[in-house]
Amino acid sequence: MRESTTLPDLRMVPTPKLIPHEDSDPKRVERLGKRIWQAGVLKHPPIVTTIPGTDKYVVLDGANRSEAFTHLGIPHMVVQHIRYGDPGIELETWHHVVAGMPLHDFEEALAHMPGLGLMPCSLEAAREALSLEKAGAYIVSEKDVRMMAKTQAIADHIDMLCQIVSAYKGIADIYRASNDVWEKQAPYYPGMIALVVFPKLTPADILAAAQNGVRLPSGITRHIVPNRALNINIPLHVLTSNWPVERKKEWLRNWVMEKMAENSIRYYSESTFSFDE
Repeated sequence: MRESTTLPDLRMVPTPKLIPHEDSDPKRVERLGKRIWQAGVLKHPPIVTTIPGTDKYVVLDGANRSEAFTHLGIPHMVVQHIRYGDPGIELETWHHVVAGMPLHDFEEALAHMPGLGLMPCSLEAAREALSLEKAGAYIVSEKDVRMMAKTQAIADHIDMLCQIVSAYKGIADIYRASNDVWEKQAPYYPGMIALVVFPKLTPADILAAAQNGVRLPSGITRHIVPNRALNINIPLHVLTSNWPVERKKEWLRNWVMEKMAENSIRYYSESTFSFDE
């Protein structure tokens, strides 16, 4: 490991103390739970930060993993703790490509949502309104662009976003996109019927959602975390044991020291593509 690189802050925490900020995917949670149990190890720790004024943590990345641990009844989990404001920590937004469902069904679902108030506009106007926080989201289709007005309360805003996603969640195929250009996305996603463009959220929005017990739609936030810990392979027999949490924390400290002594920790600065997610 490069000497100037700080080790990730790995912590042993009770699973019930982990609070998701976004919805999980029940099918993915089930599949992930089976894979984790069969492997017998936790490979990649969720990324978390402390919820101010509490002893709980909001899960910034890895909601499906933490939910899988909850469903498996595993009492403790190793997480990587970060702090908003630390160097290199960034919060970005993913948009949704919606494909594989009839456009008519999507339109009907949106039309029956009370208070959604989608207004036709140009793509340029939608972009500007979103950047000025005057829009809550907008939807791009092959034929038009429609914008949703923003509500003031964060809980109401999140509820509106969840309403939009409910029009296609569990019905359509959902893919993540980083731009709102129909012509760029369509060649890669046959059957695409819409691009749902979400607002850029702030760390304060994430913490407020966790504190208020509301969840964002799954897969719209993206936390960029330097020095992310991967392939830690913590044995499940330690996490599932009836040891007191202090004993598990001591085990984790010793484990990290052993890894350092064995020169087993490697730091890679290169950007990577993962083909096994």
